[in-house]
Amino acid sequence: MANLWPDHPAGPSADHLARLIAATPADFALYFDVDGTLIDIAETPEQVTAPADLAGDLAALQRRLGGAVAVVTGRRLAEVEAILAPIRVIGSGMHGLEFLGVAETRHQAASAGAVGPEAWGTLLPRSLVDGVVRLAASIPGLRLEQKGPILTVHYREIPSVGARVEAALAVLLADHGDGYHLKTGRAVVELIPNGTSKGTAIARIMATAPFAGRRPIMIGDDHADEDAFAVARAAGGFGLTVAGEHFNRGDEPFRGAAHVRSWIAGLNAGLAQ
Repeated sequence: MANLWPDHPAGPSADHLARLIAATPADFALYFDVDGTLIDIAETPEQVTAPADLAGDLAALQRRLGGAVAVVTGRRLAEVEAILAPIRVIGSGMHGLEFLGVAETRHQAASAGAVGPEAWGTLLPRSLVDGVVRLAASIPGLRLEQKGPILTVHYREIPSVGARVEAALAVLLADHGDGYHLKTGRAVVELIPNGTSKGTAIARIMATAPFAGRRPIMIGDDHADEDAFAVARAAGGFGLTVAGEHFNRGDEPFRGAAHVRSWIAGLNAGLAQ
């Protein structure tokens, strides 16, 4: 696909993009991160809530774009379904390990449900798990979350330890994490199997109907979204950033999750005309 904005490689403004989509909706597919993009960040992942009108606005956008609206998230899709109910969620969870509504099939990574720490070693390298558990015990306030073969370390309650946690996990990974890599986020570091990312997730979705052949627009607020941005840009689309803890230069197309939500509502209004 040709670059619609050759003089602006970072992409259009949010308002300009909305006008283009409203003019030719069949040309575009939209992909959204969830936390920090569609919904506001909370102290813990379990505490997030969605505004009452978000599900309806997303459902309307899906209809008006012929179904070409997806989420691409690090969360389990079951959690996203609960947050965005009653919308029919389409997209990928767990950094490309889980899919729903893609080619009308559900693919879910084995053992994706939460289990106790005693079972983590059956899903991740035992020595790596033991090291992460010891690290968490040495820094009060760290919180561990298991998502199938992904292990997540949250430090939102003690943000000052972020660099220390990331460095310690990098050492553990070098010693015990063959086949894994680190992905940093907003007050979180995740240990993820190699070969999967939000980039691989969006690439798979883009190859299926109704997304195939459309210009991909990925909107996200975090480091992990950059993999998906790169895939979207390589396909002639754009990766649009949402201001927050990771993107904070002041020139982001979206000022925050509330701005993304209002943009969706405005885009629906434009498509309805």
